[in-house]
Amino acid sequence: MIRPALRIASALIGLVIISVSAGAVHSPLGLIVAGMGVLFLLPLFVSWRAPRVEDFEWLTEWVNRLRTAMVVCYGTALWIYLMVLASQRAHTDNLQRLASLGAAFWMVGFVAMFFTAYFASRRSAVARQIE
Repeated sequence: MIRPALRIASALIGLVIISVSAGAVHSPLGLIVAGMGVLFLLPLFVSWRAPRVEDFEWLTEWVNRLRTAMVVCYGTALWIYLMVLASQRAHTDNLQRLASLGAAFWMVGFVAMFFTAYFASRRSAVARQIE
């Protein structure tokens, strides 16, 4: 396990990197540096303790919730994409708004995939303890 002081130090370094790269966000190098700063923030958000056997049902419930949300978001994004393709006679601004909504649903599903993987990895660690 990573000690709390190291997690907090990593988060502070990440904030400094993001702050320094804020002026150059419009260049590709600035985006890469800001992405590295975000990676330094990640240890702050992972769990502070190992999963316990009592958490197995709770973890299973969250994996199922997030997996369902992910599939619903991807399905909605696909449905909206197909609506945009099928409605070529509509006004261009409306189609752009609809396409943006579909991209937002796709992005939410994409982010939910990482949370699903995190909870699933913790659930598998508990499952190995049970065996």
